[in-house]
Amino acid sequence: MAEEISPEQARDALEHTDRLSRRVRARAYSMRLYLLVCAAGISVALLVIGLVEPVVLKTVLALATTILPFAAVTLWYRRLPVLARTPPPPRWGAYPYAWGTWLLWCAAAGFGLLTGLDGRLEYWIPAALVVAAPLTFAALREPRP
Repeated sequence: MAEEISPEQARDALEHTDRLSRRVRARAYSMRLYLLVCAAGISVALLVIGLVEPVVLKTVLALATTILPFAAVTLWYRRLPVLARTPPPPRWGAYPYAWGTWLLWCAAAGFGLLTGLDGRLEYWIPAALVVAAPLTFAALREPRP
């Protein structure tokens, strides 16, 4: 049988559980952070693609501004001290719509390269903001823990 515990041991166990719960909740912003970093990284990459002139520099900077934020978020997520043993089933919610809209806006913004709008701030800055909007909206709709 289980042995009896004293009230002090029970209180200590509850306090320890409460501390762990607060720690998990404080770090439970991974999806919101992931979506915001994706939105910012892709927007910066779009600005680089539209505004930087030499093709080699444009390619290197676009890859760096796309890959580095994803790598940073992945490394940050992997160093979290607490992970769910069995994650809950996915809540799709707004994600398919956000990523689908994001893909459509990226394709639409890419037509700026075909129509000779390279280097024009009045096109690329609004395009970068519009491309970031669906993922930012999905991040803001992500429920707080």
